[in-house]
Amino acid sequence: MNKDGFLNELDRLLREIPKKERQEILADFKEHFTIGFNEGKKEEEIIRELGDPKVIAEEARSDYEATKSERPQPVANVTRCILAGIGMIFFNLVVVLGPLVGILSIYLSFCIVSAVFIVSPLLSIGTLFDSGGMPFLFVFFSSLILCGAGILLGIAMIFIGKFLWRVFAGYLRFNVNVVMGRKRS
Repeated sequence: MNKDGFLNELDRLLREIPKKERQEILADFKEHFTIGFNEGKKEEEIIRELGDPKVIAEEARSDYEATKSERPQPVANVTRCILAGIGMIFFNLVVVLGPLVGILSIYLSFCIVSAVFIVSPLLSIGTLFDSGGMPFLFVFFSSLILCGAGILLGIAMIFIGKFLWRVFAGYLRFNVNVVMGRKRS
């Protein structure tokens, strides 16, 4: 990698940072190259001393995010955030809330069914006192089958719950990014 490649890679990795701040960061690194050339170093040596552009970009983004909240927000940006927030609330209430409640209701009902299936052998003991031995054995072994099905259903619900949580968290991040005006990385 040469100087231009290094700077282009760094510029590409810093695309989330506004152009003005990004140009300042790139100017600093161009100055490092100028100082290095004046000391008689080669491009490869300077690049090796500077380090990996990914690590540099990650640190620069972290610094930018840490100092961003200290900067005053322009009025137009705050207005845009408020309008985007109102739009996302309206969109979520009209389009997303109904299917979300339906999916969560179905998930919760399957979790309850799984729990009832698992405790069904305990519930079958009540039939022992109601009637003779033959119906009890049928009910008890049937409940053991239901208990096994409940365990399998419970395991499936755990994985489905993790998947739903990841989807929900991703959708929340998407909403925050839309409101804050951030681009996807």
